[in-house]
Amino acid sequence: MRRIFLMILPFILYITGLLAYYFDKINGYQFIIFIIVGLGISIFGFFVYRNQKKLKAAFLGIFYILALLVVFESRLIDYEKYTYFLMSYNEPFEIVEDSGINVLAVEVIEIPYITDLNYLIHTMESSTYKEVLDSEVVTNKIRYRSKNEELLSYVRPMEKHFETMKENVLAYLPENAFAINQFLEREDIEGDSAGLATVLSALIENGDVNNNIPIAVTGAIDSKGNVREIGSIKAKTLIAEQSGFSYIFLPDENAEEARKVKKDEQLNIEIIAVASIENAVTDIKKLNETGSLNK
Repeated sequence: MRRIFLMILPFILYITGLLAYYFDKINGYQFIIFIIVGLGISIFGFFVYRNQKKLKAAFLGIFYILALLVVFESRLIDYEKYTYFLMSYNEPFEIVEDSGINVLAVEVIEIPYITDLNYLIHTMESSTYKEVLDSEVVTNKIRYRSKNEELLSYVRPMEKHFETMKENVLAYLPENAFAINQFLEREDIEGDSAGLATVLSALIENGDVNNNIPIAVTGAIDSKGNVREIGSIKAKTLIAEQSGFSYIFLPDENAEEARKVKKDEQLNIEIIAVASIENAVTDIKKLNETGSLNK
């Protein structure tokens, strides 16, 4: 019984440490200590049972596994320094000139070390002269996901959300969508939240949809044309309001959050939630024909 306990205890420590880290109960340094303690237990078992060939080999195998886990997880230490993401204003822009479809994007700044959010916001606004529209705490879940994505990029190309968006958009593009193709070749754009705006701009450029109303648009799309949830909704809704738009199109999945932002910030912008490209096209046509979705 003692032997079995010694063999499984290192893995119990690893799993306990991982769960405690993932749910923000401990930091990355403490998580690594959990694994190192497990390493010590495997070394102890190796020497205690050094005269029993099978058990000695088993504890040696456990040691190697935990040593690899230390190497794998120690990369988290580099992510400990990040404390907040700050979102500030970026000017909305049209992919197709005079289409009325305006892409919403935010400037995201990764902040290391500073934990006083009020001081941080004051410092950023004083130094950049840009209003901080929203902030996000860098949680251990974010750190762990970022670490895994970085390590996986060494063995396979890292998935780029903009490239995924490009693939999904191309399914809807007419062959002569010149401005859209130019946009999709840009290398200074990240994320997939411009997917809906890109497809709508292409349809307008090709003459399939007519639009004379300035509209702020954000939302990712999948390969079937469904509009998917995106991040930074508070910042994007505030940008749309500050830029003078009367309407913002966004994913159904973000509607509740956007309406809360509208209520809390006392905004005037009309929030139009859509589930698919077809829904968005229908709403654009209705807005242009009647001036409202309620008529």
